[in-house]
Amino acid sequence: MIIKKVLLVGAFNNKNYCYANSFYNKFIELNYVTEKFNYRNNYLIFKYFKFINNKIINFLLIKKIDKFKPDLVFLLKAENINLNTIKKIKEKKILIVNFYPDNIFALWNGNSNINVLKSLRYFDYFLSWGKFLKSSLISAGAKNVYYFPFAYDKDIYETNINISEQDIKKYKCDVCFAGTWDKEREIWLESLCKSMPDLNLAIWGNLWLENLSKSSILINKINGPAVYKDELIKLFKSSKIILNFIRKQNLSSHNMRTLEVPATKSFLLTERTQEQASFLFKEGEDIECFDNIQELVFKINYYLSNKSAREKIIDASHKKVQDFELLIVLKKFMKYIQDQELL
Repeated sequence: MIIKKVLLVGAFNNKNYCYANSFYNKFIELNYVTEKFNYRNNYLIFKYFKFINNKIINFLLIKKIDKFKPDLVFLLKAENINLNTIKKIKEKKILIVNFYPDNIFALWNGNSNINVLKSLRYFDYFLSWGKFLKSSLISAGAKNVYYFPFAYDKDIYETNINISEQDIKKYKCDVCFAGTWDKEREIWLESLCKSMPDLNLAIWGNLWLENLSKSSILINKINGPAVYKDELIKLFKSSKIILNFIRKQNLSSHNMRTLEVPATKSFLLTERTQEQASFLFKEGEDIECFDNIQELVFKINYYLSNKSAREKIIDASHKKVQDFELLIVLKKFMKYIQDQELL
């Protein structure tokens, strides 16, 4: 089978940055005839009609497929597409790929999804962002598991953005963290501030003020809600060090910040994982990591005091991250499945 037409099923959002839009643009750039289907559209006013809304979405997806007649249905998470719908697509001899950007086995935090778990054996290819997930996915029924890191969009993260004096005044800091509140992140950052009370730290993200106690040492470090796209890049480029914490569900792997920050020619200091430190990058050469608060404090002090060392890591990480640009990663995958289907 030669793949010419792709139906991209994603959570499309025009308000903020949306990974699905990046995939769509790259498929177009690779000369595939590509159409979108938004699996998170709301067709009913009341949220408690979600079950009925999902039935409508599944029905409309099949109608869209019948009309567009794609060679490939590429699902970006698509957690509400049920097993019956997946089976109907398979009956039409259409290839199905799912890239699930969460840990499908993380039952403790809602990342897992019964629809996707039930459908695993019907996907022709399942894209996994974490190498550690492969054996579990195969045991759960996945046929072809392909490693697909959280590739960054070069058109967003490597654009030339004008940073004004007003932007510098707004975002300039020694150390920043950009991300939504969670308890583990709060513990890390509180420990950091207790160890370095004079640290010029800026936190940007949602739900911090709602969850922090009024007496928290972090209250005065909260600069605003989440920022996206150009504003996020301005924040990165106005900060000397960008912190990255790896959530439990990502275990030994990485997250989107791992590749986004180096792409902007900014300095990333990330919680150590095997995949970041020895596969995607090489620690000490093109990435810097930490395991505990003492190591975090030491490396912040070192790199704030050594601009040349910081810039060396920035240059090396930016060079290395070119291997993980979305267009390149997607092109390699599409070549792989084209070759497999022609065997």
